[in-house]
Amino acid sequence: MSLSLPLLSRPALRRVQALPMRSLLDRLYKTSGAGAAIALVAILLLVIAQMVARWLGLLLPGGTNYAGYAMATASFLGLAYTFTRNEHIRVSLFVDRAGHWRRGVEIWCYALGSVIALFFAWYAVRTPLLSAKFNDVSQGQDGTPLWIPQIAMAVGAVIFALALIDNLLRVLFTDSYGADSPLIPPPRDMFAGRLARIVLFGLSLLVVWGALHAMTGFDRDATGLKIGVFLFVMFVLLGSGLWVGLALMGVAYIGMLGFTSRNPGSSMAITVWTSASSWTLTSLPLFIWMGEILYRTKLSENMFKGLAPWLSRFPGGLLHTNVVGCTVFAAVSGSSAATLTTVGKMSIPELRRRGYPEFMIVGTLAGAATLGLMIPPSMTLIVYGVSVRESVTSLFMAGVLPGLVLAGLFMGYIALWSVIRRDQVPAPEPRMSLAAKLRNSVLLLPVIALIVLVIGSMYVGIATATEAAAFGVVGALALAGLQGSMSWVSFRDSLLGAVRTSAMIALILMGASFLTLSMGFTGVPRALAGWIATMHLSPVALIAALTVFYIIIGMFLDGISAVVLTMAIIEPMIRAAGIDLIWFGIFIVVVVEMAQITPPVGFNLFVLQGMTRHDMGYIARTALPMFAIMILMVGVLVVFPGLATWLPEVIKQAGN
Repeated sequence: MSLSLPLLSRPALRRVQALPMRSLLDRLYKTSGAGAAIALVAILLLVIAQMVARWLGLLLPGGTNYAGYAMATASFLGLAYTFTRNEHIRVSLFVDRAGHWRRGVEIWCYALGSVIALFFAWYAVRTPLLSAKFNDVSQGQDGTPLWIPQIAMAVGAVIFALALIDNLLRVLFTDSYGADSPLIPPPRDMFAGRLARIVLFGLSLLVVWGALHAMTGFDRDATGLKIGVFLFVMFVLLGSGLWVGLALMGVAYIGMLGFTSRNPGSSMAITVWTSASSWTLTSLPLFIWMGEILYRTKLSENMFKGLAPWLSRFPGGLLHTNVVGCTVFAAVSGSSAATLTTVGKMSIPELRRRGYPEFMIVGTLAGAATLGLMIPPSMTLIVYGVSVRESVTSLFMAGVLPGLVLAGLFMGYIALWSVIRRDQVPAPEPRMSLAAKLRNSVLLLPVIALIVLVIGSMYVGIATATEAAAFGVVGALALAGLQGSMSWVSFRDSLLGAVRTSAMIALILMGASFLTLSMGFTGVPRALAGWIATMHLSPVALIAALTVFYIIIGMFLDGISAVVLTMAIIEPMIRAAGIDLIWFGIFIVVVVEMAQITPPVGFNLFVLQGMTRHDMGYIARTALPMFAIMILMVGVLVVFPGLATWLPEVIKQAGN
C-alpha cells in the first residue's frame, strides 16, 4: 500500500519539461560538455606542441602542466554532461531488479549522490579561493597561479551537483526515474504518492546523518573495526546502485571522518585536483578519442574483407575473424567496449549469414573483445600505471606478447571445437586465388599503418605513451579523411563520445584517489599487508589468492573500478612479496578481462545483450570457455613470466 497525493500528470510533466528552466538546464549541461570537448582538443594540441619542441631541442615552459590543466578541465566539465547521458557507471543489478520499488531505490541513490556531489562542489569552490588567498602557484617552470585552472574544477563540480539535484527533484515530483530511467517503467509504483517519496527522502538523509555521527565514536586503533566499516559501507553504497565514483568518495569520507582529525573536504579537493591534472593521464582521453574516430570510419567493413580470405581455411573457419579482428582493432583502440562493438557489428551478421552456430559467434566475440584491455594502447594499463607510478610505455610493451599468446589460445579453442563438433561447422568458403587475397589485403593497410605508427613510435623511442596517443588521433583523423567518412557530425560525435568515456573514468579515478588517501590514514593497507605477511604465502600462492579475489570482485565491479579500488591495498603486498610491478600489471589485466565476461556486472555481456538480444544467462554460458582460457593464461604467465617482462627490458636496454 502506498501513500498517495496528486503528482504531475503526463501532459503536465511535458509542459513542465518545456518550461524555460528545463531548457536552460539542458543547455547548461550541453555547454559544459562542449567545454570539455574544447579542452580535449587543447590536450591534443599541447601534447603535439610539447613533442615537436622536444624534437627540435627547444624548451616549452610549462607544456606538461598546461596539458594537465586541460585534462582536469575536460574531466570536471564533462561530469554533468556524462551524467545526463547516463554514462557514469553504477552497479545496477539491485536497481534493475527492484520492480515496484524502483523509485524508492532511485530516491536513495539520488539523495545520497546529491549529498556527496554537494560536498564535493563546496570544497571544489573553496579550493581556487584559498589558492588565490595564499598565492599558490604551480611547481613547474610556468609558475601559473593555481586558482586559474582550478576554476574549471569549481565550475564542473557545481554543474555536476546541479545535475544530481535536478534529477533528484524529477524523481521526487514527476513520473521520471532520473537519468537512468528503465526502458519499460514498472507497472506499479510503490511510491506513487508525493508524501511517500518525501518521507523516504527524509529517511535517506537521516540514515546519512546517523552514519556520519556514529563514525566519530569509533576507536581509531581498532583495525578490525576499520576494515569492517570500510567493507560494509562500500558494499552498501555500491550494491544499492550509487554511481561508482560517488560511492568511492562516500567511503573515503567515512574513513577520513572516523580515523583522522584531518579536514576531509580540503583533503579531498587537493587529492582530486592533483590526480585529475596529471600529464600521464592525458593519454587516456586521446586513445579513447582515437577509438571513437575509428569506430565511425569504414574500418570494420574493410577489416572483414581483408581478413576473411586468409582465415577461411583455418580449422573453425571465419570464427577466427572474431579473434583476429579484435586483436587488430585492440591495437588501435584500447577500449574493450569499442573493440566489441566495432568487430561485433562487422562479424555477427556475416557469420550468421554463413551458418556458424550462435553459441560460438557470441562466445568467441565476448572473450576476444577483452583483448582491447591488454594489447596496447590499453585504458586499464594506463589507469594501473598511474595508480602504482610505473611507466605506461613499459606496461604497453609488456602487454604485446601476452596479448598475442591469449589470442592464440582463443584461436586454439576455435580449432578444437571445429574438430570435436564437425557437424556444426559450415561448408568452407569458396577458394580464392593468391592474387585475389592480396587485393583484399590492401584494405588492411590503413589500420596496419596506424598500428605501426602508434606502437612503433613508442618502440623506437621517438614518443612517450602520451605522445603516441596524439599520433594515434592524428592518424585516425587522416585515415577517416582519406576514406571520406569524416564529416563535421562524425568529428563532433567522436569528440563528445571521448568526453563521456573520459569523464566516466575520471570520476572513478577521483573517488579512488580520495579513497587511497583515506585508507592511508586508517592503516588498513599496512595492517592487511602485515596480516598476509604473517601467512608466509609464496609469491605463487599470493597470485593464486589474488586471482580468486579479483574473480569475485569482478562479478560486481567493472575492470577500471576494480583496479583503482584495490590498488591501495594490493600494491604494498606485491612490493613486499618481491613481485615485478610490470608483470603484475599484465596479470591484473588478465583477471580484469575475466570481469568483463562474468555476471552479474560483466560489461561485455551487457554490450552483447544489446547487440544480439539474447538472454544474459545464455550469453554468460557462451563466454564460459573463454573465461576458462583466461584462467589458463594466468598459469602461463606464472610459469613463463618473461612473456610480460622480456620486451620492456629489451626496449629499456636499447634506450640505454
